Amino acid sequence: MTTTKVQAYAAQSATSALASFGITRREPGPLDVEIEILYCGVCHSDLHQARNEWHNTIYPCVPGHEILGRVTRAGSRVAKFKPGDLSAVGCMVDSCRTCDNCRAGLEQYCLSFPTLTYNTQTNKADR
Repeated sequence: MTTTKVQAYAAQSATSALASFGITRREPGPLDVEIEILYCGVCHSDLHQARNEWHNTIYPCVPGHEILGRVTRAGSRVAKFKPGDLSAVGCMVDSCRTCDNCRAGLEQYCLSFPTLTYNTQTNKADR
């Protein structure tokens, strides 16, 4: 699998300051959109997560799960976005949109379990 090294700001522990940190990103798959992050909101839930106040933080922790950026690449099966488009990301992606919870507008309870954009590590081989 091809990967790319990028710079982010991460907390290394519950008490450390955010500092520049290199992370490895996998290559986008056919259903993925890669964006250059232009703006990122850091809200109170990011602070709770970075400080391990919910007692489940995976370190290093890169806070900022509300993202706005410009599409740099779109996978071969992506129809709604092309390079150059603006795109935004909330706190979760990949909800199935078809289970009872998603149809009720409760994608955070998706039965297929969405990809959370913070405090998660995913390596979906089928993407």
